Amino acid sequence: FGNIEDIYHFHNKIFLGELEKAVESNTIGSVFCNNIANFEMYATYCKNKPQSEAFLNQLPDRRFLVQCQRNLNHILDLSSYLLKPVQRIMKYHLILEKLLKYTPDRAAKRRIQLEEALLIMERVPRYANNAIHLMGLEGYNGNTEHLGQLLLQESFLVYLNGQKKPTPRQIFIFEHAMLFSKPVATKAPVSRNKTLTTSQPKYAFKAHLPLSEVGITRYLPDDRSNVQFQIQVYRKEQRGESFVIQAATTAIRDQWIDKLEELLFIQFESMKNRAASNML
Repeated sequence: FGNIEDIYHFHNKIFLGELEKAVESNTIGSVFCNNIANFEMYATYCKNKPQSEAFLNQLPDRRFLVQCQRNLNHILDLSSYLLKPVQRIMKYHLILEKLLKYTPDRAAKRRIQLEEALLIMERVPRYANNAIHLMGLEGYNGNTEHLGQLLLQESFLVYLNGQKKPTPRQIFIFEHAMLFSKPVATKAPVSRNKTLTTSQPKYAFKAHLPLSEVGITRYLPDDRSNVQFQIQVYRKEQRGESFVIQAATTAIRDQWIDKLEELLFIQFESMKNRAASNML
């Protein structure tokens, strides 16, 4: 069941005591900021959650677990308890949002701490969710660690080279590349909320595009709904290939375009600096 004992130790021996002291001194935000490394264990737990869920589902006889639940007079079963850490990590940012809402502007230092804590507690479940989806990628022979940090992943409809009929694709953006994959149907349904997937999705690898070999077009003339953008491929073996990518919403499209433009600029600056160094 992953690192659930580590999470228990953190809350029981460290976090609870620090929070109780912080309530008295109105420094709750700083407690979250000072425990960034400890909260990373939640990402590890969430990454393992599909495996623990699959393990329980494969048990041929669960009568022992049912009897334990009755003996302890517990209303919830083991699966429900194992979901608690996932639910908890989803609630912290809501609590911090409320604290920030009712913290007066004159308490500038306290507001800054809460804002930093809120950013941290929004990032942790997002990172865990990205990792769960990446674990479901099959057929990619490379090492994803060589692609840099996984920054975004999302489901899209993709039109390849002017196709009239789109194909569903799960796309991953890393610091140095994009990976395209095809969703694979699984026997168990993928349970989702807005931020976190708790069952293991599956994807079949389709394409690897280094960011150093692609360009992006933000606005397309036929896109009246403002949900599409285009990726052009410049490498020799695929020169002229293009992907029109259709997002579910304009907000998702804009988020991806902004991130890609940022990464392409970094790639350009890096290539320019290498070229200048070679001339010396």
